Amino acid sequence: MFETRGIPFILLDIACLILAGLPLAAFNLGKIKPYQRGFFCNDESISYPFHSSTVTSTVLYTMGFTLPICSMIIGECLSVYLNCVKSKSFCNSYVACIYKAIGTFLFGAAMSQSLTDIAKYSIGRLRPHFLDVCRPDWMQINCTGGAYIEDFVCNGDSTKVNEGRCSRSRIGHPCTNGCPALDGRVARKLYLQARMQAEWARLLRPTLQFFLIAASVYTGLSRVSDYKHHWSDVLAGLIQGAIVALLVVFCVSDFFKKKVEPQEAAEIPHTTLQETPTNGNHYENPN
Repeated sequence: MFETRGIPFILLDIACLILAGLPLAAFNLGKIKPYQRGFFCNDESISYPFHSSTVTSTVLYTMGFTLPICSMIIGECLSVYLNCVKSKSFCNSYVACIYKAIGTFLFGAAMSQSLTDIAKYSIGRLRPHFLDVCRPDWMQINCTGGAYIEDFVCNGDSTKVNEGRCSRSRIGHPCTNGCPALDGRVARKLYLQARMQAEWARLLRPTLQFFLIAASVYTGLSRVSDYKHHWSDVLAGLIQGAIVALLVVFCVSDFFKKKVEPQEAAEIPHTTLQETPTNGNHYENPN
């Protein structure tokens, strides 16, 4: 996918990246409102209070972007350096390897967030704290018999109300958040699996991978306990993030592709008829 064989290939990669993130840009930059879904008056699942996030957006962006990019830069530079030491004839460019690794990561992040926003804005599932941020005028709403209410006006902050209509989660923050949480951590886990193959990393590699997955699970659980998302939305986000990460790592990147080192052609020894013995005797001309 991300090749560095010339300017046309780089432009093609950039175009693919833009296309993958086009739905994300359209929904957020276009100020599109999510689907206006109604509610039941006796629905307790959307009657929870609004709480601030345990895992803030700053922490989530740092974990989702800064750490994987830095780890890939260090990992690719180290991998290229070791290849250069091992074989002088098999040495890739540092810039090319970093470009392909980070490009693959950004492509997966754009694709995953676009899928998330498509689901969020199309479904418009109400968050657990929706009624608290909406603050509808109950005097204008007829809740007789637990009716389904579609015609209502929210008196709360418009930004929080729009976010309250976007419960579909990929362990992200509000609708405007484009941070790759789980798929970024799964991609890092697989990246470590591909790059940390040394004997000394036998236990270090699974230890780092465990903490990456644990951080993802904790972030998702915190979204439930903070009443930001329903548990089913977080579970769907976990599955989506893992699937996208696996597809990108194994189908787009070359992390697990074996590099074939060029071999020098072996010299074939030239022999003459006189130098080749036949049953221990030299061939003699009968004439």
